[in-house]
Amino acid sequence: MNYFDILIIIINLAAIAGLYFLAGYATRVISTKWRICYIIPAVVCLAIVALKGYDACMLPAYIGSLLPIAGFINEKEKVRKLSSITSAVLIVIAVPICLLNKSYRAADYVQDFKDGFECMQKHYVLAEHKGADWDELYDRYLPMFKEANREQDEVANYIAWMKFCAEFHDGHVGYVPNKVEDIEDEMKNRLYGNDYGLSLVTLADGRIAAVSVDETLSQYGITTGTIITKWDGADPLEVARKSEYFSAVTFADRDNEAFYLATFAAGVGGESVTVTYLDENGVEKEALLPKLGSYVERAEETLKILNGGVETGHLMWADIDEKTACLRIKAMMFDTDSAESGDFSKMKNGIIEKLDEYRAKGVENIVLDMRGNSGGDSQVVKAIAEIFAPEGEHYYATDGKWDDEAGCYLTDPETGKFAEGKKHYFTGKNLWDGNIIILVNATSVSAADHLTYVMQGMENVTVFGFTEPNGSSQGIGGIKLENGQFVFSNALLLDENGDVLIDSGSDYESGNDIDVRVSLDEAAIESLFINGEDYLMEQALAYFE
Repeated sequence: MNYFDILIIIINLAAIAGLYFLAGYATRVISTKWRICYIIPAVVCLAIVALKGYDACMLPAYIGSLLPIAGFINEKEKVRKLSSITSAVLIVIAVPICLLNKSYRAADYVQDFKDGFECMQKHYVLAEHKGADWDELYDRYLPMFKEANREQDEVANYIAWMKFCAEFHDGHVGYVPNKVEDIEDEMKNRLYGNDYGLSLVTLADGRIAAVSVDETLSQYGITTGTIITKWDGADPLEVARKSEYFSAVTFADRDNEAFYLATFAAGVGGESVTVTYLDENGVEKEALLPKLGSYVERAEETLKILNGGVETGHLMWADIDEKTACLRIKAMMFDTDSAESGDFSKMKNGIIEKLDEYRAKGVENIVLDMRGNSGGDSQVVKAIAEIFAPEGEHYYATDGKWDDEAGCYLTDPETGKFAEGKKHYFTGKNLWDGNIIILVNATSVSAADHLTYVMQGMENVTVFGFTEPNGSSQGIGGIKLENGQFVFSNALLLDENGDVLIDSGSDYESGNDIDVRVSLDEAAIESLFINGEDYLMEQALAYFE
């Protein structure tokens, strides 16, 4: 039972027992203070209900806590004792009702969805840009939340939110349950599917290759790099789109989705799957692979290898070779004091000192490794960009023009585009004249997207990746719901042309790109999944050699 409801029951049962024995004494010794004692259970009950909230299953206890008021109104010993006995019985009755009733203190997942949906519908700045069909989305997802509510299934509620958020192809639309640590594993087990001993990736030429292969599959001749042609008789990419796991993952750009798509197929199936593959002679064969367990661990291992960056701490340096040093940037954050003051001079000075040190050693290449960067403070973006940008003023972003009276961003009636507000710039210091290499992937999101955007095109900057950055850069807000936090893009940023900055529209193509797209081919598979090497870094350095 709920802690606060237990308090009502224990405290008031003890108080009512005392009131029962007080009844005789209070009749003989008339005093106002004894009368006041008979309203104590009601006061305790009302105070706790005001703090925690009402629940219908506790109604007998609430009524039982109010009944002793009869002893305040009528001072007869019989009335007081009878009301005390009745009160105690009602309070005790509430215990089995609460324990046996599924609706006791039930989470209202439907109301959460309605509240979050209404808030997003009013304040999501990219609704028109994305072509959101609110009525269709509401009708499609409400039954999922009703089912989670009916079963009081917090994991199903989490999954429903994930699928709803994925509809917007926006890395800033997300939901985090209050007890995410308690249900994260179960959520993954339900979504990821079964493990059949391998994961899949799409090679640059469109073929599907096996990776993260279990050693038990060697009996069939399936090893890392084996080409998979069919999954249970179907195209693996078609299978992937039917995956529950795929339907709950947000991709902000179609190219990034295509890069990861095959990975989802490897979890789809029943107790076994028939895998069609090419043997070492190029002959097509079939193998019936039994389920080994949950696909979670193998899928996460594959994604970690594909998305991994240099193994060092946030804003820490690593020497790659005699000519190359790497600054690992895992998030656009530094420390609490800098975030509160908006002054990141301490961070900048530390980077500048290190650049001077490397310059003296003859280092020619600086790598900014932003793979897996979770985003953060826009001021960190400006601070880093200022260090490396050529001297002079550089464009950062343009605010959308807000109308306080209308409570929305204005549009230009002639062009139909958003009206432009204040333009923002930063001043470059040109503190590094060697090569600047930026490494990104689809998990380089938000402020990492923005830093890539402002630095790409600078004369000595080259952006490398298997994929583009995430493709989400708007400001975020949201709503605190009863069972979690729901966030979405609610502050508008535009580019120099007055278009939405970076985020994809209904065309599902983000405004961010890369200079060099490294191919995921056989050499990459061997380097990443067999040799455990950082293939993206190797290719970036080879580019300059």
